[in-house]
Amino acid sequence: MDYGVIVPQGWRMDLVGISDPVEAYEAMTRVAQEAEAQGYYSIWLYDHFHTVPTPTQEVTFECWTSTAALARDTKRYALDRS
Repeated sequence: MDYGVIVPQGWRMDLVGISDPVEAYEAMTRVAQEAEAQGYYSIWLYDHFHTVPTPTQEVTFECWTSTAALARDTKRYALDRS
């Protein structure tokens, strides 16, 4: 059985407290890189543009651009439209 990890991208308020978008992206990248190091099969992002349950001004990364960037920042993960 293969397991994947959903990386933080902000929409679930999982990057609250990180006000600098660069630092927030680096936090997302670190989770992806650690998942790769631990042998997880895949990483996943949600296709949402704002926080839930209420839209806020918190950092939220768009999934398709972030997926491409995470493919660049990891060695094993590649883009897949499954």
